[in-house]
Amino acid sequence: MIEHSIAVRVRYGETDQMGVVYHANYLLYFELARTELLRAAGVAYSDLEKKGLFLVVTEASCRYHAAAHYDELLQVSCRVAATGKARVRFEYGVHGPGGNLLTQGHTELATVDSGKRPVRMPEDLLRRLSP
Repeated sequence: MIEHSIAVRVRYGETDQMGVVYHANYLLYFELARTELLRAAGVAYSDLEKKGLFLVVTEASCRYHAAAHYDELLQVSCRVAATGKARVRFEYGVHGPGGNLLTQGHTELATVDSGKRPVRMPEDLLRRLSP
């Protein structure tokens, strides 16, 4: 499996009045890590879109174990868990400053064309996402 991690510092606007990260923002952290994993694998979303290929989220899951807080530096890991003819599953982990697991989750994305019709994942993309 290919894996990539990024550091994310929690911004004030991502928290509630108690300084705790708002739950939906973890999905944004997942997206950041996924985008950087693809970039590290030599794939940019913008290049895919120019070719008329889009990756659309068909499923998202997030399990919360502990809270992240304003100004903490988090490590967000993303790995390719599975690929199919027209889909890819990513799994994520968000770790706090002490290394403790705060949140974990997954997303599944499908490949579609500009008309939003499912299409096979190009061999080059599939190869880049495979170990």
